[in-house]
Amino acid sequence: MNTEKEKAEKLRQIEELLNTYGGTLEIAPYVLRYLSPDELDSIIISLLEQQSNVIEANHEWLQQFKKVKK
Repeated sequence: MNTEKEKAEKLRQIEELLNTYGGTLEIAPYVLRYLSPDELDSIIISLLEQQSNVIEANHEWLQQFKKVKK
């Protein structure tokens, strides 16, 4: 995959991750000029880690109600 196509795909993945919980955020394509594929990968990894943390926090929060209901 050529670098520009690869970067555009990574940018699309970042937009999807940012819009996971609603919204329609779009990142301007000119940003690709300033970020390397490795930097885009780092952003994707960071967003996935944040998403995982939110899921874990939500799970723990929901477990409180499960314990109260018993």
